[in-house]
Amino acid sequence: MAGERVERSQMKLYLIGLFCVIAWGSNFVFGSILVEQFNPGIIAVIRLLFILMFLYSVTRLQVRGMRIDKKGWLLLIVGGLIGVSFNQWSFYASLQYTDPVTASLILALSPIVTVSLSVYYLKEKRRLIFWGGALIGLCGVWLVITEGTWFVPSIGRGELLIAGTMLSFSVFLLLVQHMSKTMSVGVITWYTNLIGMIGLLPFVSWKAIPSTLEVDWTYWLLLIVTAIVMHGLCTYLWNGVIREAGASNIALLLNLEPFIAMIFSYVILQHIISLPQLIGGFIIILGITVSLRTPQVPTMQDRS
Repeated sequence: MAGERVERSQMKLYLIGLFCVIAWGSNFVFGSILVEQFNPGIIAVIRLLFILMFLYSVTRLQVRGMRIDKKGWLLLIVGGLIGVSFNQWSFYASLQYTDPVTASLILALSPIVTVSLSVYYLKEKRRLIFWGGALIGLCGVWLVITEGTWFVPSIGRGELLIAGTMLSFSVFLLLVQHMSKTMSVGVITWYTNLIGMIGLLPFVSWKAIPSTLEVDWTYWLLLIVTAIVMHGLCTYLWNGVIREAGASNIALLLNLEPFIAMIFSYVILQHIISLPQLIGGFIIILGITVSLRTPQVPTMQDRS
């Protein structure tokens, strides 16, 4: 019975993670729509403003009762600047130069980077089949990027920017896992977003404000709703899942983002999905399934 409860608890965590990934996968499409109307820096600041309004309503009690030491503040500042300031700006900036599916595919490399960083810095040990599943998922990503040719695709400004987004997110996942040992999810989420918004302010093109105010209200509504749901609610839920399941385990679900982005691109933007993209999407899912069903190698501390 205890084993069944643990399995159900794990399933609940992965379902929450899946909900977040579906929201984030669709955000590539919504983001590409928004960057046609707003400056990327303006988008990031406005989103973070509404995210903070939402987060205050759900985290204020945790934040008020939490005392943070110097080391904790340092981690929060680094996490906010890397995982929020740079991550938010580079994400929307990249969508000015590349399409949503390509951006999602490059960001899907985040699980591989996260696991590699976990192995190196956190000394996590992984079975060979885990790496095999990760490699399968990576092959699926590569298949879709190359459209079945398997040749190295051209890399431009958009691809470099989204690669920076991917790396910053991987680092942020590990920082969240480390901070969650001494801080609540609410405290981590609130302060990293607050610090992230403050860190963005000096780099925003404020000259774009007049044109921003002239944008149609429907785009403003899309901006606000996606901010609250995708970067407020989902970030809060995701940080909680990391605390329970571990960054490298749950990060593998991010490989689903390209598949989700393809579906939303087809439905909303009428982008045609090619056969290599479909095959690559299923290979990605196969790789995730193999890796998620592989238990972590126990450490000496776990055995004792």
